[in-house]
Amino acid sequence: MKTLIVAATDFEIQPYINLKNNYPHTDYLITSVGMTQTAYHLGKHLAKNDYELIINIGIGGCFNRAIPIGAVVSIDQEVFSELGAEDNDQFISIDELGFGTARYNAIQSPKIRKVIQNFPSGLGITVNKVHGNQYEIQKLLAQIPEVLTESMEGAAVFLVAKQENIQAIQLRGISNYVEKRNRALWNIPLAIQNSNAVLLQILDEIYHV
Repeated sequence: MKTLIVAATDFEIQPYINLKNNYPHTDYLITSVGMTQTAYHLGKHLAKNDYELIINIGIGGCFNRAIPIGAVVSIDQEVFSELGAEDNDQFISIDELGFGTARYNAIQSPKIRKVIQNFPSGLGITVNKVHGNQYEIQKLLAQIPEVLTESMEGAAVFLVAKQENIQAIQLRGISNYVEKRNRALWNIPLAIQNSNAVLLQILDEIYHV
């Protein structure tokens, strides 16, 4: 199963890169931060290369405080949460406007679902501006109460994977909770360490290393 590892930055997958030679059936793509860069670079790469599986990996903020910092979650549905219109205090999604969809599910076979079944899973949102204002966070939770994580790339990967009919996994190492911005409470190194350990575990299972 030819697999493409997709990350916004190289440091988010450096542990995997260090061991890349152990996984000859995998390639990796660094897209830069943000949904636009991700969609562009991933689409361009897939125009010249064929894969059966895309694994999007990176750090992310978590809305659920029952999940500890450093935990790894599997996101199976993504939403472009800002895609739509404002009507005073009301948000109207692109779906409600009738101009498309903001929600994308990962395509996953039973085999792929099995390798991620033991990890916490849920819905992620993809944003241009990560949340750090309590009022805006509360508005979002009223809009999408089931949200688990936020990132700046996830929905773009799921959109491209769906358009190209490629299976997808998204792994997020939880680096922080979504709250008023306080970097002193973040743990990016732990999130990267743990998410890459899970990535390698999944690759070992897929390829029976």
